[in-house]
Amino acid sequence: MQHRDGYIIDVSYPLHFHKEMQPIWLCHTIQTLGCAVPDISKPYRYCELGCGPGLNLLVAAACNPAGQFTGIDFNKKHIASAQALAKTLNIENIRFIEASFDDFAANNSGKFDFIVSHGTWSWLPPKAQAGILQLIYQSLEPQGLVYLHYMCYPGAARLTALQKVLYEAAKITKGDSVQGIQNGMTLLRTLANKGAGLFVDNPEIQKELQALEKELPAYLAHEFLTDYWHPQHSADLHRIISQTGVSFIGSANGFENMDTLSIPGNLQPILKNLPGQALRETVKDMARNQHQRQDVFQSSPQTLDVEKHLDLMDKTVFKALPNMPAPGSLEFKTPIGIIPGPADLFSPLLTALKKGPQSFQALRQLAPFQAEPGLLLQALAMLMWADYAHPIRPEQQPTPAAANLQAWLNSQQLPLRLLPECGTASMTQTSQH
Repeated sequence: MQHRDGYIIDVSYPLHFHKEMQPIWLCHTIQTLGCAVPDISKPYRYCELGCGPGLNLLVAAACNPAGQFTGIDFNKKHIASAQALAKTLNIENIRFIEASFDDFAANNSGKFDFIVSHGTWSWLPPKAQAGILQLIYQSLEPQGLVYLHYMCYPGAARLTALQKVLYEAAKITKGDSVQGIQNGMTLLRTLANKGAGLFVDNPEIQKELQALEKELPAYLAHEFLTDYWHPQHSADLHRIISQTGVSFIGSANGFENMDTLSIPGNLQPILKNLPGQALRETVKDMARNQHQRQDVFQSSPQTLDVEKHLDLMDKTVFKALPNMPAPGSLEFKTPIGIIPGPADLFSPLLTALKKGPQSFQALRQLAPFQAEPGLLLQALAMLMWADYAHPIRPEQQPTPAAANLQAWLNSQQLPLRLLPECGTASMTQTSQH
């Protein structure tokens, strides 16, 4: 293995796309929770810390011409390939900078409306985490949004023993990090097959190993071979981030913002009676056996009054995505089990969206949602979570670079379909889980 500041650099991070990081998704999700958000119909600035090869940022820039996008990564190969690809595809509203987070924070003088980071915090040394905190403190605009993905307890606890074996096996492997992972996975499978007590006493860890065996070795290398591998309790993470002056607003995963759906019903009364946000979030993590979070924080949050909130939601226009099913009842396969989507609720909504883009104002005139805007918000959030629908960009500037990027995605056989009118992308149906 080759490390820099404790993180592997000898294997490139696989190309992954996370819709929850995209500016329109973030703004809609936080506006749904009743907070004012950056106006992305006007020019704005977006920074991704730990951009890797740049796929998320390239999609964002190609599909959102109003934004200026900056990607930071200390892996020279990542930055060089991302810069070359952006130039080849003529994506002009993007820049990639090779730097550690602490160095970038120390030298940056610009301001950002969005600071996002996926798959970095829980794998970083303290000085890099300090760089993230410094950048948030000094560079986030008022009402600016921070997206932070991290591993959390209690769910991540089941990975600790597996991670230690993979890490120690890789350290004594002669070869790169992929070879190290392969050796470690072989050892874990042998231990499981031979009845090691860890797997006998904890059947769920057996399932976890089976899931890991389906992943790319390069992904597992980045996931498990850092010198700094530390899940956290969400309450502890929130206290750390609050030192920068931002406030926790909710999850970028809209499903997790709906306690009535994402928390088992028999536990919901307990949550209602718990004082204190830290305790409530901790109990939610326990109720879901949460192993990772996609938290959103905001600088100087402003709560919208009911009239203003409804007015902004009414102006939001939603579009059916290619994966949207025919009208009828739905089944949502969620982390806590299958949640039914009743036909009398979803059929009118699906029928309307299949006719073409629909505003929230128009959709709440449908029979199931008259005088029930909150119910419509939940239904739309579930459709977004399932990749069936998405808000469209508030401005519809041309996106010529999107066609270039889509052609490249196709040439790489990456199962990603750009949705420029929505400012995002969607996994193609063959890749849906």
